Amino acid sequence: MLSYQHGYHAGGFADVIKHVTLTRLLNYLILKDKPLFYLETHAGRGLYDLKDKQALKTGEALDGIQVAWSHRRALPAVFSSYMELISQLNQADTLRYYPGSPIIASTLLRAKDRQFYCELHPQEFEHLKRIPKGGKRVHVSQTDGIKELSALVPPPERRGLIFLDPSYEVKSEYSTIPEALKVAYRRFLTGVYCLWYPLIDDRLHSTLLRRLNVIGAKNHLRLEFYLNNKIGQGMTGTGLWIINPPYLLSAEIKMALESMCQLYNPGVSSFLIED
Repeated sequence: MLSYQHGYHAGGFADVIKHVTLTRLLNYLILKDKPLFYLETHAGRGLYDLKDKQALKTGEALDGIQVAWSHRRALPAVFSSYMELISQLNQADTLRYYPGSPIIASTLLRAKDRQFYCELHPQEFEHLKRIPKGGKRVHVSQTDGIKELSALVPPPERRGLIFLDPSYEVKSEYSTIPEALKVAYRRFLTGVYCLWYPLIDDRLHSTLLRRLNVIGAKNHLRLEFYLNNKIGQGMTGTGLWIINPPYLLSAEIKMALESMCQLYNPGVSSFLIED
């Protein structure tokens, strides 16, 4: 299915926690001098205009990044790298452009790090292939990222971050994505893996968690933010499952989630951190 385009959801509250976490993962991994391999299985277009018809149709950014942006000077340091990236794309205090994960990663990664972005949707790929390379080792491919995953790991660098951000439009992905992640993990045990998922349906959520636990990764982190507890009324929360997270990540993201509870639906929203 090729109907999903992230422009309708760019900058929503799910993107905020997803991309704050991604910036922290990347900042930790580039502390070591050795080259890094970065792979995205569902890259999207890379850069989003919050004034275009897709973003305006849903208005998700208004209740997402716009809220965080307006409070950015009061947010804890865990948001700093993320907010700096957004600031670089926008003039003064006006927020119009939002960086997808390819822009975030390609900005933070170094010339010696190898980047591989997969996007199957033809319109999204047309945008993706135009992201600035800046002389870095950036490769984009109009392919199924899950199929590429088994071919690209383990990478010769022996260090890597695999970022999986499926749409879950096809319900079977709640089963097939964890299975693909399990295969990749067994081929590349030392890699860092970050899987995003929505909270929409209790049954599908339970299926996903059950299959993720079967992977058997000894070092993993489950992060979930609940906008409210009304399951079945659209996406009411968002989650990340991270294998081999950096040691300090859990404490940092706890501060981010505490801030999000003050920004989004205060008094009702909540979060979970489990390792």
